[in-house]
Amino acid sequence: MKLPQPTRATCSHFYHYANADRLEWLKGIILDHELYLPTLTQLNDPTDGRPKLTPMSVDELILFLWEKFVRNNPDMSLDDLEREEKVLKYNVHHYGPEEIRQLMTDALNSELDTYRMYSMSKRYDNMVLWGTYAGSHSGYCLEFANEGPLFTNAMEVTYGDYEVSITDPELKSGYFFFCKSPAWSYEEEVRLILPRNLGSKLKLEPRWVTRVILGYKMSDSNRKLVSEWAKQRNPQLVVIDGRFDTLHQRVTLATPLTTSSGSK
Repeated sequence: MKLPQPTRATCSHFYHYANADRLEWLKGIILDHELYLPTLTQLNDPTDGRPKLTPMSVDELILFLWEKFVRNNPDMSLDDLEREEKVLKYNVHHYGPEEIRQLMTDALNSELDTYRMYSMSKRYDNMVLWGTYAGSHSGYCLEFANEGPLFTNAMEVTYGDYEVSITDPELKSGYFFFCKSPAWSYEEEVRLILPRNLGSKLKLEPRWVTRVILGYKMSDSNRKLVSEWAKQRNPQLVVIDGRFDTLHQRVTLATPLTTSSGSK
């Protein structure tokens, strides 16, 4: 299936769910106006940002690897090239396409390790996300306004069984960063990608962070801590308790614990 070109997310707000053990990341967002983006290896899904390579035949692998070798060794003599070609053909036949595809996958994944990704969702009341990413409602959900130059780069995730050939120029497009298995479609995900060698944090305008929603199972000590950070912030950040509506079996919002001129 051909990789789709990612499209910009147009919903008014984005939401990031997190466990209470990541309160230091939240503190950095609230007080330092810095957004930490984890590496791909720090994400819970080992397939995130890692494209699945299309299987190749023996002949296709030999042609691809040989052309790459010739490009990388323009000054090699004809005799040496002939010898290397024989070695390459032997190795491809000996190890087989699957083993070599595994080696290429490992090399590609290693190269991608220096990229960073920030995942968000389109709503604050996703029960599965509260359970999976926010410590079964003991964590928090951070709300961002979809405005400013940072979020112009927030792209929709497309769900499907996508593969890309190692020979396809499309691999360089980075479209695969915004593709994910259909099994994850319940996340309704939006992503920010930070290219390699640009550090681990991005600066935030305070107005881009609009509310922090606390899970109804969050401990009193953590609830107090977040509220204190929010009061220290300028402008003061809106903190809201999430509630579980047992009648309708959904997450609802209580009255804000702190208010600011930008509250809703």
